[in-house]
Amino acid sequence: MRIRGVIFDLGHTLIELPADPESLRREMHAAAQKALSHHGIRVDEQAFEAALERWTALRYGRWQEDWQEYPLVDTFARALAELGCPGTPEALLRETVRAFLAPQEARWRLFPDALPTLDQLKRRGYRLALLTNSGDIDHSWRLIERFGLRPYFDPIVISAAVGWRKPHPALFKGIAAAWGLPSEAVAVVGDLLEADIRGAHLAGMRGIWAAMVARTSASTGAIRPDAIVWTLSEIPAVLDRWADGGET
Repeated sequence: MRIRGVIFDLGHTLIELPADPESLRREMHAAAQKALSHHGIRVDEQAFEAALERWTALRYGRWQEDWQEYPLVDTFARALAELGCPGTPEALLRETVRAFLAPQEARWRLFPDALPTLDQLKRRGYRLALLTNSGDIDHSWRLIERFGLRPYFDPIVISAAVGWRKPHPALFKGIAAAWGLPSEAVAVVGDLLEADIRGAHLAGMRGIWAAMVARTSASTGAIRPDAIVWTLSEIPAVLDRWADGGET
């Protein structure tokens, strides 16, 4: 069946993060601690880092099992409660999460061919949606608005807003239903085999692996993408070959 709609991931698919992971991690934790200290909440730096990363790792394990989204605000609340600061006001938690994410947000950059590719797909009449896993709704919207992505996509689905994460097939099927399209007429573009490509296949869709960050064509396990692209500008040609009955 001819593809008529394309679902895009956000991070590492349309935008990239050219930063040293370790220095960025330290900067993010320091920014969170500064925000807390500004409001009189002082916790041991190493203990706070350890608690936050432990709760994040625990919840990441649960994400992989139940596909449920656990908001960052709640993760911060649990880490602070563990360190003797229960009942931290939600407004302060949100301010701290925003401070924590700010160093990362400043480093995200659009892939150079992202907007030209989206423009081309729109001109060709494809329906476009954005589906991103994120523990913070506002964080995702700030990135979407900053890079001028909102006009290209309808709908935009953020996991923190709906409570489920990719690869939950209901997220993908819900978008197809909103378009009035069968799953077979939808393709998914993303950088993660487990979240994006597996989610596409569970929903009966084709999956295009955006390998710009992975920099490898070697997929692992049973998750095999229907196509691999090294730049976003290759996507229209993939869709053309599929329309002609060809394989990639």
